[in-house]
Amino acid sequence: MGLRMMRWRKYRAVSGLIGLVALPFMAVVANADAPGTLTWAVPPFAPAFISEDGKLTGYASDTQNWFAARLDDYQHEIMEVPLARLLAEMRNGAADDHPGHIRCSTTLIPTDERREYISFAKTILLHLPISVVIRAEDEANFKPFLDEEGHIQLGKLMANGDMTTALRIGRSYGALIDNYVERYRNAPQIMPVADDSKLLKLLELGRIDWTFYFPSEAEFYRRETAPNQMIKSLPIRGNTNLLEATIGCAKTPAGQQAIARINQIVATNPDMPWTNFYAAWLSPQDREWFVAARAHYIDPKQFEALLTPRK
Repeated sequence: MGLRMMRWRKYRAVSGLIGLVALPFMAVVANADAPGTLTWAVPPFAPAFISEDGKLTGYASDTQNWFAARLDDYQHEIMEVPLARLLAEMRNGAADDHPGHIRCSTTLIPTDERREYISFAKTILLHLPISVVIRAEDEANFKPFLDEEGHIQLGKLMANGDMTTALRIGRSYGALIDNYVERYRNAPQIMPVADDSKLLKLLELGRIDWTFYFPSEAEFYRRETAPNQMIKSLPIRGNTNLLEATIGCAKTPAGQQAIARINQIVATNPDMPWTNFYAAWLSPQDREWFVAARAHYIDPKQFEALLTPRK
């Protein structure tokens, strides 16, 4: 995806949700009181960001719009750019060539190395982890592979010659899962594919019994390629924690000021209402898992109290 710019200058409600009017290639209306322009860098990763026919959608786009609507003293613009280029530009201070422009992104994962040149907000995005995705009607077939907590024992599943799967060539699923993938990669019940989008269709056609996906990713491909197939994600033992990501801005005084403003918004919304945008990109069964996990993340004590039987 090449670099593409869009600028926003007016806010309005769209279908009951807070949205932003995208005005491609139009100049930003001058505002002498504006603290600067937030340039939101958007990497091509569906369903976080989906760019079609000049329109940007997806759960991270909706989250970005939600925060931008509460930062309405800033000007806002979108720049579609690959993640590697975004990080390189933030590291090299590309925004310095455009005084008053603050480079930010909504889907960044903080690391020690990135903290040297990016100022990060408190956690904003919560994601379900990579999971074993199956046809919902086949759930009973996977009971022999579950531990006492209902989590998939991956070694047991991948070693079973009767349960077929497909893996995308070259994809990394994280250290835990990659270890099993390397061990069983050449097993006859595991076929290699070149495109993640094909896996849901293979599942629908009965060519495979399960596959690896982020649950939101699986639902995106299901809607795109197999809308009549209901799916369910099974958590993998040792890989059940929610994944966290957040907004990061270039580590300049203006970027740090923007992050401080964003943190104020987060602090006044402890129930994290913007995460409902992500929940909308989950299957009904996975949404239940996410809502429970989110409740535990927000307030573990209150969540445990809900599980305690009443006397």
